[in-house]
Amino acid sequence: MSRKTLEECKKQLQKSDRDTLERRAQRLKELEQIHTDARLFHSQKEWDYAGEASDSYINGNFRSVIFCCACAIDQIFRYEYLKTPTNRYEDLKKCTFGPTIHKCKDKNISRLTQFIAAAELLNRMRNEVSVHPLFIDFPAESDPERQVRSKLLREDIKKLLKLVDSVSPELKKEIEATKLIDQVDGETYILGEAVNQRSEMPSSLDGFWGLIERDILKLLAREAWHILKIVAEGLYGVTL
Repeated sequence: MSRKTLEECKKQLQKSDRDTLERRAQRLKELEQIHTDARLFHSQKEWDYAGEASDSYINGNFRSVIFCCACAIDQIFRYEYLKTPTNRYEDLKKCTFGPTIHKCKDKNISRLTQFIAAAELLNRMRNEVSVHPLFIDFPAESDPERQVRSKLLREDIKKLLKLVDSVSPELKKEIEATKLIDQVDGETYILGEAVNQRSEMPSSLDGFWGLIERDILKLLAREAWHILKIVAEGLYGVTL
């Protein structure tokens, strides 16, 4: 438990609220609304995940958005799978999101057919961004350690760029063309060239991590929310 008093905590949060209000308001404005008919599908668990995804996007927690959207769609896919009388709960008991998608695909759940590709993209985002990134930000003190660090960093960036390409090929080109400055030697790098060259990947590039947070993760989080919207409204939408 924090050693701060309750009043000190309140003041800290109030300052944070004031300092981040504009950014949070802009992200709220960016977020698409999802309209569904509760009479067609009402899952408290699914909407808990969707609500958490919405709050996470507003507060800039983009990895959490992706994870929660995947959890919400996992609930929808399970619901649709079990609507077929011959399908059993035990079929999905030990399945995570990816295997659940595959089960629905193998069983040819017709209502989900048009959403399978989008769900598979979201599952890639979930695995490669939110749950199982390769890169470990450890201090590299020897050449072998630097080589491993560089390899993991390069592979993660390639995976991120591949996901960006699935959403917006044009933005991928823009990101690859971004110029970044190495904080150590002052040399300027083009991100796409730095990722694809065989030499050591500079991990002290000024603006590099900000680029990932500001452009890449935000784009993928917004796409995850859009996938949730098209699946939820496609199955249970209402006409406004």
